[in-house]
Amino acid sequence: MTNFRITAVSALALLAMTSLAAAHHGWGGYKQPLRLTVTVTELALRNPHDRLIVMDADRNEWNLLLAPPARNRRFGFSEESVSVGDQLELFGQKHPKRNEVKVHCLYRKGEIIYTYRYDNGRTSLSRSRRTDRTDC
Repeated sequence: MTNFRITAVSALALLAMTSLAAAHHGWGGYKQPLRLTVTVTELALRNPHDRLIVMDADRNEWNLLLAPPARNRRFGFSEESVSVGDQLELFGQKHPKRNEVKVHCLYRKGEIIYTYRYDNGRTSLSRSRRTDRTDC
């Protein structure tokens, strides 16, 4: 292989790794606590994260990010857990620039229907050092 080919292959590999790393967002920017009552307008329960598209009382659309589908199913959240038209209360952390929320918990009629859990079963709030935590 010539030096040019080695350089080209290396550059393509580096570019591929960089784009994969950029695709996974992380939660570092989601800092502002948010409590909101919303109505579900669309279910997007698929990889890489389950999502709910919802509307608040002011008719603002929100993208609610949940855990990955396999993890949610393992801990009991599925298509049967929520429906379009459901009114939900949420507690989460808002993205600084978009109407997007990392959801910690969802309630319907005062009963919890969803808690964000990591692979080991711990909740996102139990891993948090936040002082404004809520029970969920």
